[in-house]
Parts: sequence; C-alpha cells; structure tokens
Amino acid sequence: MKKLSLVVIAVISAFALVVGAQLSKVGAEDFTYVGTKKCMGCHRAEYKSWQGDYHAKALDDLKPGIKVEEKQKAKLDGEKDYSTDAGCLACHATGYGQAAAPGADLANVGCESCHGPGSAYKSPTIKSKKKWADNREEQQKLAAEAGLILTPSKESCVACHNEKSPTWKGFDYEKMLEEVKHTK
Repeated sequence: MKKLSLVVIAVISAFALVVGAQLSKVGAEDFTYVGTKKCMGCHRAEYKSWQGDYHAKALDDLKPGIKVEEKQKAKLDGEKDYSTDAGCLACHATGYGQAAAPGADLANVGCESCHGPGSAYKSPTIKSKKKWADNREEQQKLAAEAGLILTPSKESCVACHNEKSPTWKGFDYEKMLEEVKHTK
C-alpha cells in the first residue's frame, strides 16, 4: 500500500510539474502592445519610412468625407464616422481589443501590427545595439522568442487584406511586402 501511495504521489508530482511548465510558457507568450512611438526611439529611419505609408494613416480612411467614392461603392455612407466601429478598428488600429501598456498610442496600423506586441522584445537585454552588433543572430533569436516577427507572414496580412474588407481589391502578398519594406 505504501508503494502504491508513493507511486501515486510521484505521478501527481510529475503531472503538476508538466502542467506548471506549460502554464509558465503561456504566461511568457502573453505579450502586450506598447505603441509605435516606443519603436521610433531606436528605429528612426523605419519610423520615417512608415510615416509615408498608407498604414500610418489607416484611421483617416474611417473618418467622414474621406474616400467617399470607395465607401459608396462598398455600400457604406461616405459621410459617416467609422473611427469608433469595432469591425473597422480591428484592422485600422494596432492591437485593437488586445492588452496594451498604459498610454500606448495604438492609432493606425503601426509597427506592432506587423511585428507583434513589443512588451518583451523591446527590453534593453534584447534590443541592445552593442549586443546586436556583437551577435545579430543570437539577438534575433531572443527577439523572436520574445514575440518579434521579423517578416510578417502572408496569413497575418490577409487577416485584414481580404474579401471581408468593404474596399478590398485583391491582395498580392509578395508585391505588398516589397511596397511596405522599410528603409535600412
């Protein structure tokens, strides 16, 4: 009976360790959005490039009187303000409805829309210029483990660029990836 009790305790302990390890992994992947301005501090050229891209002005498209013809073709009211419509904000704002740092500016389709929430990969341990210069490959690996997406996947792009969008006109992932590529 004692042996059986010890076996049961050992099995339960092993199970608890496995479940605990899995729960800690889930917590590690629970990243939050910090806002594009946090990225700008280190990535000024990329930020400037993004400012000239239509993604940087995505919320403007939802305002009344903007892109009226496109909205009307999609059977939308061109004079209506859609900037608070949850169905629109899911694609026209960064991380809409997701966890965000206090004060994070998530207006428009910002850095984290394509590169993932930055709460973990923006840490000095990962984003140290010296460490990147010394061992870029290792730092990229650490950043990826912390949620950084270096190149957005086709699937992440078509989550918004699809036929559900009222103004959708088709989407060529390879072409668009080249168009939105940042300066280096």
